[in-house]
Amino acid sequence: MRTTWDAAAASDRVEQYVGDPTTAREELDSLFARLGDDPRGGTCVEVGCGFGRMTGFLAERFDRVAAVDVSPRMLELARSNVSSRNVEFVLVPGGGLDPLEDDVADVVLCYLVLQHLPGRDLIASHLREFARVLAPAGRAFVQLPVLVPGLRPRGWRAARGAALPLVAGVRRGVVERPEYRGFRLTGGELEEDLAAARLRVTARDESAQSPYRYAHEVFLRLEKEAEPG
Repeated sequence: MRTTWDAAAASDRVEQYVGDPTTAREELDSLFARLGDDPRGGTCVEVGCGFGRMTGFLAERFDRVAAVDVSPRMLELARSNVSSRNVEFVLVPGGGLDPLEDDVADVVLCYLVLQHLPGRDLIASHLREFARVLAPAGRAFVQLPVLVPGLRPRGWRAARGAALPLVAGVRRGVVERPEYRGFRLTGGELEEDLAAARLRVTARDESAQSPYRYAHEVFLRLEKEAEPG
């Protein structure tokens, strides 16, 4: 994943890969509003900060922001774009949120990120990491596409998964790579992976118009399940 997002950061079209900075505040406010929340104060972990298009707005809301990304080049751009002194930029591996400590986040924000992960195992590992870094009373705000029910969507997912590596071998662009095109969970798979991560849904919304083929755009507010015993 690192090489794909380093390549995106080096492109003169980086905004097309990561998102338009002119709409970042509106998207952020819309995410919180559709989930009935307005979090402020404490520590926010921004998962997949990219070139920092939302990071500065998060710095206005929270006392501390840990802006993490898998791409060193994206973090270089983010550092040049964000001057807020309460932001720490953190390089993380592709499968987790190391080196962040357990229970450190009052809020985890993950927006336009899970849709790019190339397999269910990586999505599941990120959900587990959200639970690990969340404080006991913390909330995670997550956006991701979820496959609609039916044989045709599942068939499309299988065919797409087989075709993407072949296309990436011929076309070298960022958008052809599996690490950009991502993987689509079914609703049942999402429920299973949330349960395995010990995360419960406290608010959910769906976009009326999804930009994703055979998938709904789903927005979730998540909290940690209490530890047993």
